[in-house]
Amino acid sequence: MLLTEPEIQQVLEQVQAAFPNLTDWEYNNEKNDEYFGFSVWGQLVVNSEELIMPRRFFITLDTYEDKWQGCLTIGQHSYLWSSADVGDAHLVDTEPSETLQEAMAELKAKIAELLAAFS
Repeated sequence: MLLTEPEIQQVLEQVQAAFPNLTDWEYNNEKNDEYFGFSVWGQLVVNSEELIMPRRFFITLDTYEDKWQGCLTIGQHSYLWSSADVGDAHLVDTEPSETLQEAMAELKAKIAELLAAFS
């Protein structure tokens, strides 16, 4: 699924409001060798003062056909051929959802569940 420019701006506003501590939001809005369509991602940098290797966590929300999915990765955002998509950097993902709001809610619930396991 590809989005119009007004739809992209609306998605950016929604993801930034849902994940206010993430920064450097970027997106892709084309089908190519790395994406099925629209994808948006933002990052949270932990230990940013660490010069050699700060920890970078990414939230990625993307489309496949007419569904939305979300994931939490470490190291880089998720895309088709990234190690974050298939390797040890992939932490949490969601099932396909009808709407962006459903995908974000499910992703937040899965992240909370993951963090609760460590407390």
